[in-house]
Amino acid sequence: MIAAVIPEFGRMKVREVDDPQLSGSTDVIVKVAAAGVCRTDLETMSGGLVPAYGQPIFPYVAGHETTGWVEAVGSEVSVVAPGDPVLLHPLITCGLCDGCRAGRDMYCSNSRFPGVDATTWGGFAEYMLTGERAVVPLPGDADLVELAGFSDAGLTAYHAVKRLVPYLNPNGTVAVIGVGGVGHFAVQLLREMTSCTVIALDVDSARAQLGEQLGAHASFHGPIETLLESVLELTNGGVDAVMDCASGGSQSVTPLDFVRKGGTVSLVGGGASLNVDTLSAVVKEITIVTNLVGTYTELQELIGMQRSGLRSLHTTFPLSDTTEALHALTTGSVAGRAVLVP
Repeated sequence: MIAAVIPEFGRMKVREVDDPQLSGSTDVIVKVAAAGVCRTDLETMSGGLVPAYGQPIFPYVAGHETTGWVEAVGSEVSVVAPGDPVLLHPLITCGLCDGCRAGRDMYCSNSRFPGVDATTWGGFAEYMLTGERAVVPLPGDADLVELAGFSDAGLTAYHAVKRLVPYLNPNGTVAVIGVGGVGHFAVQLLREMTSCTVIALDVDSARAQLGEQLGAHASFHGPIETLLESVLELTNGGVDAVMDCASGGSQSVTPLDFVRKGGTVSLVGGGASLNVDTLSAVVKEITIVTNLVGTYTELQELIGMQRSGLRSLHTTFPLSDTTEALHALTTGSVAGRAVLVP
């Protein structure tokens, strides 16, 4: 098969590799229809995830937002059959540990994270090996390109908003930093799931304006220092919560500076180190909430929200143009998600 392979840190090359093979009774091989491109993939390629997942076994195939059609199944698979359209949860979980039995898939102590965990190949390929617990069956007429971004970007935003809701007042104000692949979902979901005023913030004017098009009540663009000034002026002292979807911050400004006393900072996805002035955080009694992906059930719920108008903005690239897709993501020239199509 053809795949976008990381042969060493700093490079990704499209070339032929061996097809995946069934090895376990609950394995599922998927013919890839679409694979979203995430900043995590850039971190995988650069070596930024080594502290979390270790040194990759090269060659390595990234990609963790995948849709497609079932190609083959193991002997005990009963949920899907060859030809079925599916969306893949980012994690392959065991179903037996405490995390799985509690329904919290991202806490699985035996999970594999295709395209991220340095050993399990991901979806930047014509075919991908996954497990039965990761496949979400879809209707026959599902738009598999549209749904690719739901797998991780949408799921992460949905999980984060659900975790944030208990900290919000009905008349509160929430700022979203970064209206990109995850942030454009976050803006929509905050409008759908809360009655709060939503402010979209981005370094890029077009993406900030996109936030308003997706439902934000206001938007600002510019460097993080300018964004902070605008928010503090608009809100007379800070928002009730901020969702950082872009690892926003600088040496002088952090997401914690955007919230008022008793506010909440939701960190959506990993990124640069966050410098916390603990004395200031304690005096203001700021709550920091971190988020990792979401559950299988939440992914099912999110798919249902597409029927009520939830949008997954995307630009498609052939798998052969993976380098161009990565460049578009790096430069911020794509709205929503870049999606690879084999």
